Amino acid sequence: MSLVNKRLSAEEQELLVNLLINQEYAIELLSSELNDIESGEKAVDMETYKQLAILYDRIRFE
Repeated sequence: MSLVNKRLSAEEQELLVNLLINQEYAIELLSSELNDIESGEKAVDMETYKQLAILYDRIRFE
């Protein structure tokens, strides 16, 4: 079980995610994370990178 699941209920998680998206913080977080990965500051596997890139596109363009 992840740390988030231990600290926040499903309802709280949904509320937080909606807030992050509505205030456009989610796109900033994703952009920063992708930039860190692409510049070599963070290392992740290719699947995680692809998932983050897809999520970025969905939030940014939908």
